[in-house]
Amino acid sequence: MKEAASASGRVGVTALLSAAGLRKSFGGVRAVQNVSIDVPEGTVLALIGPNGAGKSTLLNLLSGVYRPDGGTLSFAGHSVREMPAHRRVRLGIARTFQKIRLFKQLSVLENVLAGFHVHHDTPFWKYFVYGASGRFRGEAAQLLEFVGLAARAAERAGALSYGQQRMLEIARSLATRPRLLMLDEPAAGLNGAEVEFLLQRLEEIRRRGVSLIVVEHNMDLVMNVAQRVFVMNHGEPLFEGTPREVQSSPRVVEAYLGGEFA
Repeated sequence: MKEAASASGRVGVTALLSAAGLRKSFGGVRAVQNVSIDVPEGTVLALIGPNGAGKSTLLNLLSGVYRPDGGTLSFAGHSVREMPAHRRVRLGIARTFQKIRLFKQLSVLENVLAGFHVHHDTPFWKYFVYGASGRFRGEAAQLLEFVGLAARAAERAGALSYGQQRMLEIARSLATRPRLLMLDEPAAGLNGAEVEFLLQRLEEIRRRGVSLIVVEHNMDLVMNVAQRVFVMNHGEPLFEGTPREVQSSPRVVEAYLGGEFA
């Protein structure tokens, strides 16, 4: 049995993202307590735990949606603890949300083009009104091809199926050219074929050198995509190790799985 410690699991490996002793409370509720993780470049860390374990809160701390009450947080050698979310995106941190956040009245292509906005200083409204996004259209088209939506580029984003909207949100996040991509339950609501396609895309994203943090309840996806798994319970670290080590941990089975892995 291994206590939660370094997410890299390797001595001497420099982490792309490193958090130590993170804490966050809301009123009298301690949502995250004493969480420390390291994420090396080009790796996939899965973050699992029962509902209410603090997973999404931790993701919000890492991405800048919330600021921690205590602890340290660094990315690519920069302290980002006090850095707002939009500056973290420019530094190379991107994320998706559990509840899909798209510009549903814009086209599929325009949603991806919105992600490129972080690469220049044009005001957001001018970005679309005056066509400042034109130079990114080729790259946006490639991203839509990557997520299987090239044929839907001109359609309204809100007309896509739920699974397609999930993939569009990933494409838009990739348009920021991240070094670290965080995904909050990307497989939620997807059917079996869509989960398999998502798994293939995540593996390819990692092969392209982007590190991933994946919050997910789908254990088949977690066990197939992650090199390390970080387990939380009641806002605290419970266990951290390889997928096989997590599968065989009695503490994880008791706290999260209620029996055994399917």
